[in-house]
Formats: sequence, structure tokens, C-alpha cells
Amino acid sequence: MHKLSNASKSIWRFAKWARIESQLSKKLFQFSSLKRDDTDHMITTFEEKIKMLQGKFFSSFSQADVSDISDSFISLTVSSNSRISENEMKWAIRRVKANKASDVSEISNRALQANLTELISMLTSLFNVCMTHKYHSKQFKKTQTIMLHKSKKSDYIDLKTYWLIALLDIMSKALESIMIKKLSDIAETHHILSNAQMRARCKRFMISTLNLLVDQVHIMWDCKIKYVIFMLSLDIIEAFDRVLHIRLLHTLKMRRTSSYIVEWARSFLKNRETSLIFDEQMSIIHKINADIFQESFISLILFLFFNASLIEKCKALRIKIEVLNFVNDINILIYDRFIEEICKTLSKIHDICAK
Repeated sequence: MHKLSNASKSIWRFAKWARIESQLSKKLFQFSSLKRDDTDHMITTFEEKIKMLQGKFFSSFSQADVSDISDSFISLTVSSNSRISENEMKWAIRRVKANKASDVSEISNRALQANLTELISMLTSLFNVCMTHKYHSKQFKKTQTIMLHKSKKSDYIDLKTYWLIALLDIMSKALESIMIKKLSDIAETHHILSNAQMRARCKRFMISTLNLLVDQVHIMWDCKIKYVIFMLSLDIIEAFDRVLHIRLLHTLKMRRTSSYIVEWARSFLKNRETSLIFDEQMSIIHKINADIFQESFISLILFLFFNASLIEKCKALRIKIEVLNFVNDINILIYDRFIEEICKTLSKIHDICAK
């Protein structure tokens, strides 16, 4: 309780647990029967549920037009040290909670932390080999996916009432943490990302987004001209599954990201696999066709890079608009004297994003 009282986040988590979960008995997850989309047919068997889940969450999507992509005029990359030090390795292992472990490798982070002095040299060498060869190990790409009910739903026959939670490999988490730091350092040092893009960046949290939004609204209110202020908030969480690898990698190159990071990201993104666990059973391994694996540590900053050009194009319209991007939450703040002008601005933004 003493630790909880001195940590603002922990006390709220404890309160939520006490209110919702403390009196609930611990049960193994059991899927209810599922309703197939647009039909009254109910799915009950484990094999049928696996097929439905695979089609819903791990199927491939139609490819967008990428004919505009060319490497002919790629800018010079910024310098970044690819070597991983023992201090970086220690930081990456220690930042993951001690009791975290994935059944894929059965390696507990508590065990890694307890034996870090003996293992640090070997682990650092292993990760540096990955950097030298610009490679993310096949073992690191394997996950297990479990299902959780969303709270306060009237029934659970629809897939939309469930969360999918991926259990990631501990070693993959450590390597991703190091790569996030390298990408973040490049972005901040060389001003590669817009100031309006938040999270997965140093000292840019939810409170930063809210403060910036409030400040912008107050500036508009203080203008001599009486503006109509309109904000469009978009949750584009499903866009994670539709990010094209080729465009993401091209965007990283165009933003002068070091070549070893680009090539490591190429290896990281492809050939990911998972097993589904529910009803006290485990499925066979399935290939993940989603383009950015949303549960991974590094997906947030990769998505910021992917989305950066759209944010900049919107801001470059030189009209009365401000854009705030908190990973998958995009807030477009438009101010003008007339509603009709705001509608025209929204139409221009839509045209940009549709291209």
C-alpha cells in the first residue's frame, strides 16, 4: 500500500481492480457461441471459431496503389550507432516487469534480471549480431494470442465484444525497446517527426496532447475575429492492420532513417506467427497477415513515422487548421468564420488522405 500511495498510476489500477475484479472468481477463458457475420448461424466448435478468428483478425487486405513509390531520390540518412552497449541491454531487460513471460520461449524476465550479470555479455553479443545482419530472429516473431471479454456487454456472441491480447517473447520486447529508443533519438535529434505527433516519443504523453489542444483553443478564442471552432476526432486503430510494408519502409527511408534500422524493420515486419489460446485449447501456428503487429512495443512509433506525411500535408494547406496525432487518435482542429468554409476545409483534407 505504501508503494501504491506514492505512484499515481498504480493507485488508479488498484482502485479499478477493487471495484471490478477483486470479488470475481478466477476462471479459464471460455468462448461463448459466436454468431457468423450477417447470418443467424451460430459457431460452437473450436475449429470453426479458429477459422472465424483467423478471417477476422489475421487475414490479408487488398493492396493499395504504390506506383508513386520510388527510391530514385532518397535523401542521405542521418548517422546512428548500430552497436548495442551492455548498459542499453541492462536498461532493456530491467524495464520489462519481472513476472512477464511468454509460453513461446518459457523464459521469465525475473530469471533474466536475476542472472543479468552472468548473461549480459552473451545477450549483448546476440543482439549485436542481429544488428550486424539487420535481422529480427524468427523465434522472436512467435507469439501466443489470448482472448478477453470487453466489460459491460449485453452478450458475447459477436467478435467485436472481445479483445485479442498477444503474449510477446521477452527477448523480442528487449530488442524492440532498444530499437524504439534509437528511432526516438533520431526523430528528436533531427526533427524528423512533427511536433503535433505524440506518444512513443520522449516527454510527449496524453497530458501533452490535452495541454496543446487547450492552448490552441484559447488562442482562437482570444482572436479579435470571432471564429467558429470545430474538431474532428478520428480513432483509426484498425489502420494498424492495413499499413503497407513497402510504404512504411519507403517512409522511413524518405525521413533519412539509418539504413540498418530500415532493414531491421523489414525483417521485423515479415513472417510473424501466432497460436490462439481459448476454451482450454491451443491452435496450430497461424501466419499473421496484419501489416503492423499492433501489440508489439515498436508498432506505435512505426505508425507515427508512417502517418507523418499525412499530418504534414494537412498542415501545409495553409488554411485555418491544426492537427494533433496521438498514435491512432487524430484530432483535426479547424477554425473559420463560417461553417461552410469549415466543410470545404474538411473536403480538402479528405481529398489529401484519399490519394
